[in-house]
Amino acid sequence: MYMTHNTVLNKDLKSFEILGITKTWFGSASKIYPEQIQVDRRGKESKVTKLNDGAVLLHSEVPKNETYYIVDGRYYTQVYARVLVKHLKL
Repeated sequence: MYMTHNTVLNKDLKSFEILGITKTWFGSASKIYPEQIQVDRRGKESKVTKLNDGAVLLHSEVPKNETYYIVDGRYYTQVYARVLVKHLKL
């Protein structure tokens, strides 16, 4: 279920169960990516390890107008942290 934080705040919070969050911490990442090249919106490249600390999306082509990462010739973007909730009646 997708909801904005405003929707959740306007609902009875007792109706929802928090399942988790898409960002990982304390070494609980489900995949460790090897060397990554970060390419910012201006095209500047840097070696980073940022993909190892959260959820990512794999792209079939170079993403436009956003920072992306290259790992083994594949293109990734990092997504914002999301709180995963479930309505208790569903």
